[in-house]
Amino acid sequence: MSLATRARYFLSAGVRWPGADRMCPACHSLKTTLLRRKYLVTALYHCEDCQLMFRVPKDTREESHEFYQADYEQGFTTQLPDRDTIEGYKRCGFVGTAKDYSDYVAVLHAAGLRSGQVVFDFGCSWGYGSWQLRKAGFKVYSYEISAPRARYAKESLECEMYPPERLPEKVDCFFSAHVIEHLPDPCELWRMAKRVLKRDGMFVCFLPNGNLSLENTVKGFHQRWGQAHPLLLSPECLLLMAQRYGFEPTAYTSPYNLELIASRQPGPVTGDEMVVIARLSRE
Repeated sequence: MSLATRARYFLSAGVRWPGADRMCPACHSLKTTLLRRKYLVTALYHCEDCQLMFRVPKDTREESHEFYQADYEQGFTTQLPDRDTIEGYKRCGFVGTAKDYSDYVAVLHAAGLRSGQVVFDFGCSWGYGSWQLRKAGFKVYSYEISAPRARYAKESLECEMYPPERLPEKVDCFFSAHVIEHLPDPCELWRMAKRVLKRDGMFVCFLPNGNLSLENTVKGFHQRWGQAHPLLLSPECLLLMAQRYGFEPTAYTSPYNLELIASRQPGPVTGDEMVVIARLSRE
């Protein structure tokens, strides 16, 4: 983030801190407790009911939307490549870059998604993931909250951009990679997935592992919550949330064991990155 963006954030947090709302943004429980403090004017709280960890002061949907139009900066994730650079990425299929989706594609195949099935890539940034999912054989629709990045995805990588409410058909897979931790309310993603998925569809969500047991072993763990990441989600929290919305979930962490994923058997959840694969319950 730029110094100006950080300065505005700290000033805003400082003004809002004394009367900040400590209610859980997911389940609206008032049974929340302070876990960590950062920079005097921000804190990490834990919900005793749904296990969500969230940053205080919280953002409104309007504040979050405004932040992602211009202020959010995250290296490769947000920097729009020039024409020569993007053509180079296309030639190599993004293999070996910071946004190589080979592992994600392997997880989707192991989870049972087949070539030709429909994927909705929610939070696609400038389209690098959607492009690779399409090249892997999936039919892909995409959405991005940032207007400049959405426009780039459409014009430079030929992504089919649709807001969730205007998708032309139900999808087999609701896919999001490092999106849920950015949302003011994580339940928004589950509600949306339930609306757009086919009856036998699956929700696949990649995110940083927010298990606090990793706090002293993973470098930079404290950066997993803050201005850009108002939420910190543990495996336990994600599994509870999935079940609440009628999904049958399993969680895995990197490096991903494809055999376990294919067999739908749970694995260890001590890795750096997490994926939750949740299928709609048939009940």
